[in-house]
Amino acid sequence: MKHRHYEGNPQKNSPALGATLAYLGINGLLALLHGSQGCSSFIRLQLNRHFKESIPLNSTALLEDSVIFGGWEHLKKGIAVAADKYKPQIIGVMSSGLTETYGDDMASALTSLRLERPDLKELPVVLAGTPDYIGSMQDGYQRTVEALVATLAGHDFQNRESLNPVSATKIDSEEVPYLTLLPGCHLTPADVDELKEIVGDFGFRPITLPDLSVSLDGHAELEAAPVVQGGTLLEDFQLLPRSKACFSFGLSMEKAGEALKEAYHIPHYNFPSLSGLTATDTFILTLAKLSGKAIPEKQFRQRSRLLDTLADYHDQLGKLRVAIALESDLLYSLGSSLVEVGAELTVALAASQAGTDRLSLPVPMAVGDLETLEERADKTKLIIANSNGRQAAGQLKLPHLRAGLPVFDRAGYPQTCWIGYEGTQRFLYAALNAVS
Repeated sequence: MKHRHYEGNPQKNSPALGATLAYLGINGLLALLHGSQGCSSFIRLQLNRHFKESIPLNSTALLEDSVIFGGWEHLKKGIAVAADKYKPQIIGVMSSGLTETYGDDMASALTSLRLERPDLKELPVVLAGTPDYIGSMQDGYQRTVEALVATLAGHDFQNRESLNPVSATKIDSEEVPYLTLLPGCHLTPADVDELKEIVGDFGFRPITLPDLSVSLDGHAELEAAPVVQGGTLLEDFQLLPRSKACFSFGLSMEKAGEALKEAYHIPHYNFPSLSGLTATDTFILTLAKLSGKAIPEKQFRQRSRLLDTLADYHDQLGKLRVAIALESDLLYSLGSSLVEVGAELTVALAASQAGTDRLSLPVPMAVGDLETLEERADKTKLIIANSNGRQAAGQLKLPHLRAGLPVFDRAGYPQTCWIGYEGTQRFLYAALNAVS
């Protein structure tokens, strides 16, 4: 096949969008893009179309002169104005290709600002480097979660008046063991909600970082706010060292989990997938061993239903030829669960290189755009991709199951749960119904 030296129909989103997604799971956070206003507007548009929610995102609004001569002062001013005007509990900054190419030093700008404004010395500010050339959305999300952990884990924020009222006495007196959860960007708010419920059934109190199941779950708000409403509480970060263990989900979250393990000497377990019978068995058995509790009857019942589905539809699933184009964590999660039931992957296209050399599928993962998908998926029966894959599916006259981000031409995707026994059953039904 002829090699192309261009991207005809990109499937990847910018790393800064992934960073924004991670920041949207932190309660009371004001997200600030160090870049142009157009970049922040496009990120808001993509996320708004996907979640059907207003997206609180500010920018340092760089113009031509500041791009050429540096946006150092713009960043200082942006942080100061945001702190003074909106009174956030925390500010999360992400860089862009413009500022990283010039070489803006965000850390030194923050240090300089705090020397000029001692009143901002105690305001937590997280800095994440997310230039466009490092990869895709998953890469930016990963870097931002790592920056959140490195900046905030173990810190004492309870003396700050702006925090939600959680008393030290209440925290210290709780006997329920904590379990840290690091969900990757491939998990929907509904996935994260299910994850927390399963962990809670084993007697753990989950600390979820970031927690999109509270901030982007589709609840009604009276009015849009400039800071994130819901998500991981700032005071939860100080509880991370007290966790009995850390669970990270998706290979991209492994590094953040290892950082917590090394810093606080807590066990770390990485789960590349939570979809499929084998992956869910591994997760449930790990929880049972760690908690010392019996597996809840609900999980046995859901597993039994999944097994019945596999028996009922094995002839259809076993003949299914599927082409997938997604971020690597989601590609592996859905792809491996299909392979497990006998389906054949004909194409596996990742949005960026991250993780493709460590995730094993019957067909090698390649990095490609949606034009590559169109070129290679002609002998399949089903395409799984985000909404932008509809052009390839239309050209090839193939059914198209929406997954990933953005999904803007189908209702309710953020409330879709495809993890665990029950979620896997739903995913298999969705795949079967798409081709029926």
